[in-house]
Amino acid sequence: MEEKFFDVVVVGAGAAGLMAAWELVQTGKRTAVIEGKDYVGGRIHTIQDDKFELPVELGAEFVHGDLELTKMLLKKAGVETYEVKGDIWQNEDKSLEEQNDFIEDYSVLNKKFKEVKEDISVAEFFEKHLQGTAFEELRFSLKNYVEGYYAADTNKASTFSLKEELTKSDDEQYRVEGGYIKLVDYLYHQSKEKGVEFFLSQPAKQIQWKKDEVNVVTQQENFSAGKVLVTVPIGVLQSEKIRFLPAIAETIDASKKLGFGPVIKTLLQFDEAFWKNKDFTKGKDLDKLSFIFSKAVIPTWWTYHPKHVAMLTGWSGGPHADDIKNLSEKEILKKALESLSEIFSVDVTQLQKKLKGWHIANWVNDIYSCGGYSYEVVNGSAIKQIIKQPIEQTIYFAGEGLYDGPEIGTVEAALYTGRETAHQMVADFKS
Repeated sequence: MEEKFFDVVVVGAGAAGLMAAWELVQTGKRTAVIEGKDYVGGRIHTIQDDKFELPVELGAEFVHGDLELTKMLLKKAGVETYEVKGDIWQNEDKSLEEQNDFIEDYSVLNKKFKEVKEDISVAEFFEKHLQGTAFEELRFSLKNYVEGYYAADTNKASTFSLKEELTKSDDEQYRVEGGYIKLVDYLYHQSKEKGVEFFLSQPAKQIQWKKDEVNVVTQQENFSAGKVLVTVPIGVLQSEKIRFLPAIAETIDASKKLGFGPVIKTLLQFDEAFWKNKDFTKGKDLDKLSFIFSKAVIPTWWTYHPKHVAMLTGWSGGPHADDIKNLSEKEILKKALESLSEIFSVDVTQLQKKLKGWHIANWVNDIYSCGGYSYEVVNGSAIKQIIKQPIEQTIYFAGEGLYDGPEIGTVEAALYTGRETAHQMVADFKS
């Protein structure tokens, strides 16, 4: 088995790993990035499909607000974004009704938040502060938001974090023209040009280590270095797919207390935007439809407004993804069409005839992801600090799940922690 020598081995070529590698190589560190998949980007995965009118985002899709690092990199790459606009609707009791925002009755919710003096789970918040028929609508929209947007388990998700995200985060969301792949390609090519070596289709099996010395073992090669930066998703840490010798039990145990949500995306291309046809919507004007929520098996859907395309994305997060994660792709497609039939009162056979293309991205069953992304749990900051603490200045961790703040679970969070940890590693080399 061939052995290669570097200053740093980065495990994982997602946003955090790419950002870290770019920072490290610019300080003269011989850097290798090893990745289990056959492409870079991790949970950013844009593909081209001639049947679809736009690039297909199987993974990350939105830029959640005015984000420093993401904006800076997109500008450097010469890539434009466009704002996500449009109306929000819900289907409840077989009736289509427009919502003012993702969360109805926010002023009422804010008053209820003020009653919470110490952090509790969202489920406990429902139980203690939102009981009764008066709060039925609010519970519905908030549960949809937490399970959908966060892909979270309400029994674990933090109420304080939810409050902070709803009150402080940017309302605007954007998409990347040409797909998030543009940002990934920029980081990849910049890093490669400066000397970073990439090794794809080589999942890390084992990390043998002692202070200032690591050996990362894949099926094909061994990579030796002074330090290792592990940027795999929290779900992969929790699964213990990478074996550390000697064991790092405190870190792995801490990872298992963090929130990491299951996600399945269903992407559909139709021959026309049937939801704009009032014959299918009982006279409702959905011309500017952006998001729609429901109680269907696949409950959340969005369009690409203001782009005029006949594409829909179905979103299954949290318990909704768990319910269908073991189905085949064709079975999930069937559930998707049945869900749309229920939401829009369109016959399934009509939808099948209109369907031109489809993709299912089951991130739950992806062995290199084990889920979609992280969400904040009660006491999450203290748990993350345990993982972020370097182990004898030799083993380091970064990724979206280790970010403290409302942007947890986003590309921005991954980029930020990748950069932050790379800077820490460089300082530790000097010391």
